[in-house]
Amino acid sequence: MKRLAISLSVCLALVGWAATGHAKRGGGKTAAPAADDAAGGEGGEKAAPAEGAAGKEGAPASESLDTTGDEQVTKIEEDITGPKAQRPTTTLSWQDIVVVPRKAFLKGGRLELVPIAGITVNDNLIRHYMFALDVNYFLTDALWVGLQGQYFVKQLTTQADLVGLQFNRLSTMNRLLYGGAFNMGYVPVYGKFAWFNKSILHWEIWASGGVGVTFTEVIARDPADQGKAFKNTALTPNFGLGSRFFLTDWLTVNFAIRDYLIIDRFEAVPDPDGMPPECTDKVSCKAAADNALVNNFIAYIGVGMYLPTKFTYKTPR
Repeated sequence: MKRLAISLSVCLALVGWAATGHAKRGGGKTAAPAADDAAGGEGGEKAAPAEGAAGKEGAPASESLDTTGDEQVTKIEEDITGPKAQRPTTTLSWQDIVVVPRKAFLKGGRLELVPIAGITVNDNLIRHYMFALDVNYFLTDALWVGLQGQYFVKQLTTQADLVGLQFNRLSTMNRLLYGGAFNMGYVPVYGKFAWFNKSILHWEIWASGGVGVTFTEVIARDPADQGKAFKNTALTPNFGLGSRFFLTDWLTVNFAIRDYLIIDRFEAVPDPDGMPPECTDKVSCKAAADNALVNNFIAYIGVGMYLPTKFTYKTPR
């Protein structure tokens, strides 16, 4: 009898333990009838509220326990097999990511042809319009050598006439004819900026200097002496500062201001007594001429065309 009682006690304990584990895993629905029975044993009037309370409280508890079980199973699977592999969502690779982008324009080893149109900005008596052509060869992307040819068209301003009327004096002026120069240039600054937030515009600042010659002609104070006007071949150092804006692989727009220091010869000034210099022809008038250094600041715009029209990078990214 004792052995039978012990066996029954062990069986009841196992059944109770199993029932408890089943309730923890989602057995809330099974616990509801037991609660109903307990409530029904006490009285029929209390059965309905007990059933409603069990229905309201049991369902959320069951859902919460089910979710926790799924998370635990997922975690165990990840620990055993590792995280699930995700499908690639893009075709980009690390090779497509460039931290420092390349320059959009290379000039080394290329020839630049630049038609130029400019105007003098510092002489209020006589104005010159310049039409020129730059031919530059780039030794590197930042250093070049080149030649420039100029042709000038003069225009007298109203100030030239007003000076004679107001001060009873005649101005001493020469007109520029044409010239040429050998120049060297360097690019110290390169950059880019956003163009209306639509595209990136690359640009650079350059400095240039050189030496050449300019052919000039004297404008006689007395129109009757214009036959004695002589021409000069003047040594002309020049210094310039400008900027390039790159539009395509072979086209640029250039803006610059250049100072042409012309060592020129002008019509001789009359002596203190007002007597004009004694000269009868161009040669004698040129021998009696006065020397002077003249700064001609010319602002100009040009369109740069590069040959060859394409370029290739020689170094990898």
